[in-house]
Amino acid sequence: MNLTVQIQSFLMSFFYGFLLSYLINFCYSWLFLSRKLFRIIFNFVFCISFCTLYFYFLYLINGGVVHVYFLILLLCGILIGNIFSVNSRIVRERKKKSEK
Repeated sequence: MNLTVQIQSFLMSFFYGFLLSYLINFCYSWLFLSRKLFRIIFNFVFCISFCTLYFYFLYLINGGVVHVYFLILLLCGILIGNIFSVNSRIVRERKKKSEK
């Protein structure tokens, strides 16, 4: 695997983790207001579809080779995306309180 393919895989893993974190945080409050059976089905479909999509993107970029550092970058993207989404949620809540 050459260097450009590895860099593309790094960036895709990081930004995919960032996107995944935002989508999880977006669906989190809505998801826990529903029935238990719906939550189980939604979580199952959500996890399977996002895992399949991740491996499909890796297949398009580098032929489906998965290295540990791709998964580490995916987790880093999730953590950083979670930090940004929590900070943006705090800012939105402060704006709502100041408008009242």
